[in-house]
Amino acid sequence: MKQKNLITVVTDHQITADTIAKAIGANEKHEGYYLGNGYAVTWTNGQLIEATFSPRDSFVLSTSMDSRLAYAHNFKFTMRDYDVLVGYKKSAEDAVQFETIKALWNMSRTVVNAMRPDITGDLDFLSLYYFIAFPVEVRRAWLPVLTKKAIVHAVNHGPQNRKEYDKWLEKSIYNVIVQAAEENADLKGSPVIEEISVSEAAKDAECAGVPAPAAGEFRHGNLYTGIITDRIPLFNLPALFIQASCELGYTHEKTILTAYRLYAKKLISYPLVMQTTVSGGVWKAMLRNIDTLRYNSRWGKTMEAGRPSRCHNFRNGESVYNGFGIVTTGLHPTDLTRDEEKLYNLIVKRVIDAFASDNHGKGQKAKGGRKNNRRYHKGKKA
Repeated sequence: MKQKNLITVVTDHQITADTIAKAIGANEKHEGYYLGNGYAVTWTNGQLIEATFSPRDSFVLSTSMDSRLAYAHNFKFTMRDYDVLVGYKKSAEDAVQFETIKALWNMSRTVVNAMRPDITGDLDFLSLYYFIAFPVEVRRAWLPVLTKKAIVHAVNHGPQNRKEYDKWLEKSIYNVIVQAAEENADLKGSPVIEEISVSEAAKDAECAGVPAPAAGEFRHGNLYTGIITDRIPLFNLPALFIQASCELGYTHEKTILTAYRLYAKKLISYPLVMQTTVSGGVWKAMLRNIDTLRYNSRWGKTMEAGRPSRCHNFRNGESVYNGFGIVTTGLHPTDLTRDEEKLYNLIVKRVIDAFASDNHGKGQKAKGGRKNNRRYHKGKKA
């Protein structure tokens, strides 16, 4: 650790750190970190610092307050202690890793927050920042996909839309503080938009003894808004849990660990999200990415000609910082275990179905569009 003027990247897990390090040229492997090309890449092994709500003064919510300082003021930060929970001396491992992070932090001109791309990742990093208590320039690497291009851009430049990210983070932190304080219970984040297939909605309606909803109708809950669709929705994590359990016999724990490995191998987007829709930027990426799926050994032959459907694009003010449906990244898979291959193929099938081209009623035709349109309308008449 003789390097000075480092840019240190902090992420959640070693498997993610390994992928990030390879992308930015930090190829020297050391105990607890990677080093090289002016970068250090290290990891926390999950939530390293616990934040406990403990306001020192009466809680005040004001839009003029900086949300990060409000978080620092209202929470107490301590090293986690999971020894009793996990049954062995994990605290000693945490202490060693924390000292590694702290040493790198103190030698860095910039620390890059590459924690999981959701509010939990931001809060885990903020807790670490305030526990170390050594001010340093911070950059957020928001990484819903771990391709080399995405990693290099995020590490060097931060979020693609900084203003949108800052606005989302400000609101999200305040919501966490308010929830912790049990005040203003009506103040919640933007509702999750979830697509519900007609068949699933019909089953629910039958159980409830009410008429089945039609495609295009909405369901409203406290934490989500559901839209009924006659198309296959993209997976979110809960839907992936159910499908992997039914089709593959995977436990929820096996599904999330396998999905996380696929994410770290740069093959799918970050799996810990609730939404089943995608942003315009992700849709544009799918113009190229979905072509790779033609070479999938199991489902590639089911691909049809045409541009990916826009059916699953964001609506109602959704933000990429609240996540998006699980999609493939356009990279061809290699060296997958059998379990990874089976889950990846399950996701591939859903992506192909969800983005199946719909050329009718849009005034847009892909290559061979007339032929595809005739086939579609013929199928409808049949």
